[in-house]
Amino acid sequence: MSTFGSAAAVAALTGVAVLGFGPTASAETPGTCWDNYENAVSGYMSAYSQVNCDGYLGMAEGNDLNWGDSSGSFRDNDAYSASSVVNKGNYSEVKFFLGTGGNSNFHICLTRAEGFVRDLTDDYWLEERDFGSVNNAIGSHRWVDRTACSALAV
Repeated sequence: MSTFGSAAAVAALTGVAVLGFGPTASAETPGTCWDNYENAVSGYMSAYSQVNCDGYLGMAEGNDLNWGDSSGSFRDNDAYSASSVVNKGNYSEVKFFLGTGGNSNFHICLTRAEGFVRDLTDDYWLEERDFGSVNNAIGSHRWVDRTACSALAV
């Protein structure tokens, strides 16, 4: 290999090492959930229609037992639309339910310590793949103590 060829190869590899791989770096929106969490109002949870906490649906300080009705923080088309969520609650965990009423056995909790779930397609009701993905399947939520959570978002 010529000196020029070696220098070009080193420069190209250095550029990749410094800048990262182009497709990966540009395909994501890094930090969106983290930024949304940092800027969220303390005491609230938020839901988003897209992964990476994009496509804001709404936020809630209290319980909303029917995301598809015309009352509460989430309304109408918000039901069964969430693909990512943020918990900036002060003292409680958020328990999300399949269906309305906030009392289904099919649930998953987001703890304050977790802060957010960037992609709900990786989460399953009761942490069991057999029960289906939480993505686009949340119909209600309730604030609960940690002891009320048998299934946690991961």
